[in-house]
Amino acid sequence: MEQWHSIIKDLGGLAIMAAAFAWVVRKAVDTYLAGRLDRHKGDLERITAEHSVRFQHLHAQRAESIRDFYAMVVKLDESLASTLAFFQVAGATPLAEKVRQLGEDFNAARTYFIHRRIYFSATLSDLVEDKVLGVAKGIFYDITACEIDPEHPQYKYDRRLLGERHSFWEKARATHKKEFAELKHCLEAEFRILLGIPSE
Repeated sequence: MEQWHSIIKDLGGLAIMAAAFAWVVRKAVDTYLAGRLDRHKGDLERITAEHSVRFQHLHAQRAESIRDFYAMVVKLDESLASTLAFFQVAGATPLAEKVRQLGEDFNAARTYFIHRRIYFSATLSDLVEDKVLGVAKGIFYDITACEIDPEHPQYKYDRRLLGERHSFWEKARATHKKEFAELKHCLEAEFRILLGIPSE
């Protein structure tokens, strides 16, 4: 009977030792895993911070590109309006000079957009390139299809040619007033959405 008592006592001691060992092992594993988890959390926070900084920088570049390009579209619109005005003020910039400036404004806007096209969605790129810049280019072609100055000597002897010039300019005025104005309005709305500016 004492032998059984001794065996039970030994087994109890072994059980306590096994439990203590299991507890120590579990604590060691928990500590190791907690350390690994903390390192992973730190890595994730660092990656998230880097991504946030990159995204903010990209958004800032995009906003700057939108701002600068929109300023160019406004300048192009003003140049179109000044060139296409039915009555040209005496002593103002000569019409030929206005047309030359219009060409420069168009080329500046087009070049700027092409180099920053990556900041715009495919749909917005189509709106800008095919519509806004396409309409402006069409207007420029219309007003340069004939001699610009209506007082040019060739019109003095060929009234039909003067009538043709008049038709081209009227078409250009109508296109600017309707199509270009609508496209500029659409572009403004798209830019506001991209910049997160609420529409009223």
